[in-house]
Amino acid sequence: MSAIKIGGLSKSFGSFKAVSDLSLEVGENIVFGFLGPNGAGKTTTIRMMVGLIKASSGIIEVAGSRVGFGEHKNHNLFGYLPEQPSFYGWMTGGEYLSFAAGLFGLSARSRANKAKYLLGLVGLEPARNKKISSYSNGMKQRLGIAQALIGDPRVLILDEPVSALDPVGRKEVLNIIEELGKSKTVFMSTHILADVDRVCNEVAIIDRGRLVIQSPLAKLKEKYASPILRIDFTGDPAEILPGLQKSEWARKIEKNGNQIKIWLKDTHVMESNIPLKALAGLNVGVLNYGLTLPETEDLFVEMLENNQ
Repeated sequence: MSAIKIGGLSKSFGSFKAVSDLSLEVGENIVFGFLGPNGAGKTTTIRMMVGLIKASSGIIEVAGSRVGFGEHKNHNLFGYLPEQPSFYGWMTGGEYLSFAAGLFGLSARSRANKAKYLLGLVGLEPARNKKISSYSNGMKQRLGIAQALIGDPRVLILDEPVSALDPVGRKEVLNIIEELGKSKTVFMSTHILADVDRVCNEVAIIDRGRLVIQSPLAKLKEKYASPILRIDFTGDPAEILPGLQKSEWARKIEKNGNQIKIWLKDTHVMESNIPLKALAGLNVGVLNYGLTLPETEDLFVEMLENNQ
């Protein structure tokens, strides 16, 4: 059974079409990455998925139930964390979760038990009696995930859950997301593509409101990503780039400091050491030379370039 079904979803703001005929189907118990450049329609799609804005056309089903604008009958089936969650800073973490649990109709005893359990789940039990105003951004994001889990939803919808966090906060939140993906469907929009490599089982890429592709991440890399030759130099390789760019075996070259990545047209050139021969005699030392597995960032850029 699918956890999320989206069919023919569109949203227009006047003459601007933010989402256009979008169709997705997301399975159960996975972490699903919803990717796209800024302005691609990710947040608009998510806000339609949770009933905060009205779709111009199309259907949305979450956990087997149809979602409509302003409807509340199925909100216990999914949890939602917006990109910039707001809290009552004068409350403690425990008070806030107990208050949120009361909105679900839980008894006073059940509210206390639920708050204690969720604070432990997200690693905030030691801070349960501290004011939320004293929480770090990472702690607030973990509290937001705990709040989204109060109804024990089958689907968790997260809009850019780690975008504003430092490396420590990102790691803490990603660990929670990875663990939740074992028992729930986590639908996560993000532009931090290294995090996709870490936690996502499947991805969809959208651009200008339209679906570019949806696939398990491993299959996407295997099928679409070009082989990449990575070379690390002892110095700046800027002077040798013009010669390499004329090579018939190089489809695209990207320079980052003393490193270059070469998208190869064919891996057979490696067997004949053609790239290495091209570097021979040049006045620059090579520290590292070899094929590398494509990262999601490489794949993302390539898919968007092909979609132009």
